[in-house]
Amino acid sequence: MQTRPTIGLHGRGDADPGAEDFEAASNSSSVHRRLLYPMPVLNSQRQVTKMFEADKLWSAGYHGSGIRMGVFDTGIKSDHPAVKNIKERSNWTHEPTLADGLGHGSFVAGVIASVDPDCLGFAPEVELHTFRVFTNDQVSYTSWFLDAFNYAIATDMQIVNLSIGGPDYLDEAFVDKVLEITSNGLIMVSAIGNDGPHYGTLNNPADQNDVIGVGGIDYNKNIAHFSSRGMSTWELPGGYGRAKPDVTAYGKDVGGSKIQG
Repeated sequence: MQTRPTIGLHGRGDADPGAEDFEAASNSSSVHRRLLYPMPVLNSQRQVTKMFEADKLWSAGYHGSGIRMGVFDTGIKSDHPAVKNIKERSNWTHEPTLADGLGHGSFVAGVIASVDPDCLGFAPEVELHTFRVFTNDQVSYTSWFLDAFNYAIATDMQIVNLSIGGPDYLDEAFVDKVLEITSNGLIMVSAIGNDGPHYGTLNNPADQNDVIGVGGIDYNKNIAHFSSRGMSTWELPGGYGRAKPDVTAYGKDVGGSKIQG
């Protein structure tokens, strides 16, 4: 299934859905891939950027300025009050909107680039490009990702973030396109999955060797119960398993941006 993109620059109007918040959906109707949600926020006063001492990077002049970052998710509204530096939004689904009707894309964009002092992002000056590849019903297709990946290469993205995952090591077209993305010099970061605590639960594309797979920890710095882990299996029987995730980050009680701000 192919689809033409709908592209909107920052400042243009939206057909914003009426949803006001994001809730983790227990059932996903997406094809292969799923949106990966953090655990619910229990203490909204926790500043993850502070706990990671991001202020040391900021004081050294590292705010993300000049970096083009693509977020493959559910989109974002053009005038989101917490995320200011939205350079371009593109829609690769069949729904006629660039905005976020679930809240997942707004949350992820906020973790990356929020300027809200109550919930700062790690790189508030990054040049943000959103790629809407999930519908409001959490439906996605491989062809949407392939088209969006091609556009990311053509527009010289430097980093792409996918807070999504699934058993897609069997989807050769998707896996090959991920290899093409990284071969073109783009850094891909992807969530390792929420299917723990058992081994062998890694999600794709985070289980691929050239993708930075991110797992979750709690505030005691223990691996979160839900975080996927183990040896990768996507290259079997011709290859061998590799230990994943590559890095971990706080995945419980994480505050973030909502659809409207």
